[in-house]
Amino acid sequence: MKGFIKVHEDGWNFVNAETGEIFVLYGVNYFDPETGWAPKLWRMFDKNRVVEHFQKMADVGVNVARIFMTTASFQPQADVISNDGLEKLDTMIEIAEKYGIRLILTGPDHWEGSPDYWKPDKYAGIPALSALEYFWHEVADRYKDETTIFAWDLLNEPEIAWKSEAMSQKWHLWLLNKYKDTSSLKNSWRSFRENETIETAEIPEDQINAGNQRLYDYQLFREHIACEWTRRQVDAISAVDKNHPVTVGLIQWSFPLFKAGNQPGRYAAFNPLKLAPMLDFVCVHFYPILGDPGEPELALKNTQYLQAVVNYCYTGKPVILEEFGWHGGGEWEGKYRTEAYQSDWNTNAVKSTLGLVSGWLVWAYSDTPTSTDITKYGGLYNVSGQLKEWGKSFKSLASEITGSKLIRSNIKNPKIDEIAVFTGDVRELYEQYLVDTGINH
Repeated sequence: MKGFIKVHEDGWNFVNAETGEIFVLYGVNYFDPETGWAPKLWRMFDKNRVVEHFQKMADVGVNVARIFMTTASFQPQADVISNDGLEKLDTMIEIAEKYGIRLILTGPDHWEGSPDYWKPDKYAGIPALSALEYFWHEVADRYKDETTIFAWDLLNEPEIAWKSEAMSQKWHLWLLNKYKDTSSLKNSWRSFRENETIETAEIPEDQINAGNQRLYDYQLFREHIACEWTRRQVDAISAVDKNHPVTVGLIQWSFPLFKAGNQPGRYAAFNPLKLAPMLDFVCVHFYPILGDPGEPELALKNTQYLQAVVNYCYTGKPVILEEFGWHGGGEWEGKYRTEAYQSDWNTNAVKSTLGLVSGWLVWAYSDTPTSTDITKYGGLYNVSGQLKEWGKSFKSLASEITGSKLIRSNIKNPKIDEIAVFTGDVRELYEQYLVDTGINH
C-alpha cells in the first residue's frame, strides 16, 4: 500500500500524496465481535478471525477501519509501552495492508481497564497528560513510516467533567491569567461574593443561568482544558511523525447548540471550531437520539440534527462522520426491528450528509451478541457472518461515493452567540440555527 493520505489542497477531499489520486474515506469501526463487551480485542487477539473479518470488510468496499487501542494492552504503566501490544498491532497492520484497508488508530482508552495514572483527572491531571505525551512519542515514532496507517485519532469521544480537584486548581490559574486582579473580576462577575478572591472563586453550579459571566467563563475554561489536552498530544506526535494526519473523535454534544437536559455540563467542551487549528481534519459521531427514526417525523428531526452537527464542524478542513449507525435484525429494548429498518436510517445518514462530510465510518463491522447497546444488532454482518440488508446497501453506496472527488455543499455556517449558548436555554437557539443554515427547508 503506497503513499500517505493527506488533506487535498481544496481543504475538503483527501489525496494519496504519492499517486495524486483522490481518496474518499468510506469504512467501519472495527473490533472482533467475539471478544466480549466492552470488546477485548487485544487481550483476546485472534489473527485468524481478524483475517476473516478484514476479508469481509474488503468485500463490501471498506477502505478504512477505525480501531481502538487500550491502555491495558499498550500502556499498562505510565512509562511502559507493551511490546506484546505493539506486536499485535504489527500483525493487524499487516492484515489491513493485505486487504487494502487503511487504519485510523484511536488513542488508548478504557475498554480493557482504566490505569492508575489517569488519576486524579484524565484530562486535567499532570500524570495522565504526561503519560499521553510519552505514549504518542513512542507509538508515533515507531509507525511514522507506515503508509497503511491513515491517521492518528487522539481519543474516542472525550468530554470534560464539570469539576474535580485538578480542575479547581487550574480554574484559579486560568482566572488569574484572564483577569490579573480581583477588581477586574468583580466588574465582570455581578455574582462575585463578599470576601471572594480569584484564588477562592467558586466553580458555578451546573445549571442554566442565562448570560451569567461566571458560568460563561467556566465554559471557556473547560474548553481551555480540552484544547490544552489536545495540543500536548499533537505536539508529541508532530515532534516525531510528520507523515500522518491527526484528529480526535468528538461526541455529538461537542455541538453546543443541543444538550441533553439543557444542562451546561452536558456540553462536552471539545469545541470543533477551537480544536480545528490543531487538527488536520475534524471527526464527529452521531446517533439518532431524538426518537425512533423509523417514524417519518422523527426521521426528519434526526436528519436535521445530524446535518446541523456536521455542518457546525466545518472550518475549512475535512469533516468525517466517524461514527454513525443504527440497529436491525433482532430485538432490542423489547422491540424487534427488521434489517430494512437499520438499512433505511443508515443509508439516509450517508445520503443526507453528502456535501457536508468528507468521509463515513459506520458503527460497526458486525453484530455483537454480548453488547448492551445498539451494537448488538448494529453490524454490516450478523453473528453468523452473513451480510445483512445494511451491508448490501453499504456496498452499493461504496461504488457510488468513492469513485470521484467530493463537493462541499453551500450550506451556511452562521456565527453563534457564545455566551447565550454556553449559559442559557439552547432550544430556541438550535431552531434558529436550522433556519439560518437553511437545513430545515
